[in-house]
Amino acid sequence: GPGSSPAYTPATMTAPLSGGGGSGHVGPGAGSGDNGAYSTGAGGGGGGTGGPGLPEGLGGSGGSGIVAVRYQIGTTAPTAKATGGAISLYNSKWIHTFVNSGTFATGPTWTSATVEYVVVAGGGAGGSNLSGGGGAGGFVAGTTPIGAHPVSTTIQVGAGGGQRVTPIAYGDRATIYGFSGTPSYFGTPITAYGGGGG
Repeated sequence: GPGSSPAYTPATMTAPLSGGGGSGHVGPGAGSGDNGAYSTGAGGGGGGTGGPGLPEGLGGSGGSGIVAVRYQIGTTAPTAKATGGAISLYNSKWIHTFVNSGTFATGPTWTSATVEYVVVAGGGAGGSNLSGGGGAGGFVAGTTPIGAHPVSTTIQVGAGGGQRVTPIAYGDRATIYGFSGTPSYFGTPITAYGGGGG
């Protein structure tokens, strides 16, 4: 959500945004844009204007990313065939959900199989002082083959872009941009790139 000014909009926060995006701030100087929701890759809300003797509103931080891997080998198995992340079984498929970086490693009963993946990068932070909201983190989904045991695949979960707190100088726009989010990947060939800062 973008930041704004009471000269142009009512002095209230924008409505909460679907998908985890941070709401923008409306000035003067009452606070910052909301942060993007954790593990969604959502962008942070933009900061609003300040006023005489009041600080400019800061942009909210971007939300962190997430990586999920899903597979089915033959009929429903009593135990998962790999390790890493939070493991669940749904509709006869195993799902490994990573909200922090880690390793997806095949277990001793793994045979060659194709896995599905969803990779979401960190969202960008909102800009400060009447700026736009941060961009959502990149999204990549598809399938990839995983060979026979043992195979270890590095998982990186991207961080959301940080709030830029100093300096904030209206005359120099480079100092009020939000920081961009960082990439997430399922093995380095499968990479989603971070959302841009507002």
